[in-house]
Amino acid sequence: MDDFEIVDFSSLSDTVQSLIRDAVKIRKKAYCPYSNFAVGAALQTDDDPKVYTGVNIENAAFSPAICAERTAICKAVCDGHLKIKRIAVVAHQRGTFTAPCGVCRQTLTEFCASDGDMDIYLSKPTMEKVLVTKLSKLHPLAFVSYTKDSVIAKV
Repeated sequence: MDDFEIVDFSSLSDTVQSLIRDAVKIRKKAYCPYSNFAVGAALQTDDDPKVYTGVNIENAAFSPAICAERTAICKAVCDGHLKIKRIAVVAHQRGTFTAPCGVCRQTLTEFCASDGDMDIYLSKPTMEKVLVTKLSKLHPLAFVSYTKDSVIAKV
């Protein structure tokens, strides 16, 4: 795979299809009265088959807002899971797929799977086509603290 490929939803594994469906379903709960741009995310960790979901939650002051990806990550971390292996992000943006923002890319980098990367699936709510890529392709040369491994080892 180069940087990404666009595939038919039906060609994906049952696990990934279910993950995308969960992101589509949770997207309906997004709190986005200012932008009207609803985003849903669903992720799985290395060590748990449970799916963690999240939505974007906006705020009139803007900076306290949180993206769907980071909401899902917070839920997984609260349950003690620090290694994410795959995430689906669903939003409706005409003409393109909606990728995680820069802050979300950095946060995802912090919680990469054991192999140091994760699968990313970007879809629209219609689930016809899915953009498939890796976090390393979306966030090359990501910042990683030299103490990250020692910090996670202590947790």
